[in-house]
Amino acid sequence: MEAIPVVETPPVEPVVVVEPVVTAVPEPIPEVIPPSPPASDVFQVSEEKYTTSLKEIRDLVDRLNATISSKDIEEWKNHLDSTYLKKYSDAVFLKAVSNDSAVLKQYSIRLKTLKDYFEWVVVPSRSKVMVDEIRFVDEERVEAYTLIKNQKILLYQLKLYGKEWKISFW
Repeated sequence: MEAIPVVETPPVEPVVVVEPVVTAVPEPIPEVIPPSPPASDVFQVSEEKYTTSLKEIRDLVDRLNATISSKDIEEWKNHLDSTYLKKYSDAVFLKAVSNDSAVLKQYSIRLKTLKDYFEWVVVPSRSKVMVDEIRFVDEERVEAYTLIKNQKILLYQLKLYGKEWKISFW
């Protein structure tokens, strides 16, 4: 009988494939600020008041951009009035914002605190904005808008306290 040669094959090492971890970062989403209903009578101010207020508000928004970009929530809170703080700290309101936002739902983000709102909504959507125009609601309240693709987008509702504009809600 003829011997059958035995061929030994070296053991095969298992191949380990390491895939990169992909961290999903949500796209910026607009901050939830419903615009004021259209008024039949537009509140009128002098050209000088409009120009002065527009410059003050643009300066404020430039400072806010820097604050928001650096994620300085404490400094940002200094620019909020009590009405805004109360509304955007309300758990029921934040739950509604979470439920109404397709982006927040897509990434399973549940807003529970003002800090959550700042991190997940304000920072992505308000760190590099520019005011193109303002609209006076009354002597002390203004809506600040930007234009994106020829569409007017509400950035902030602002209220004048003495000589200081603060982010508000009405």
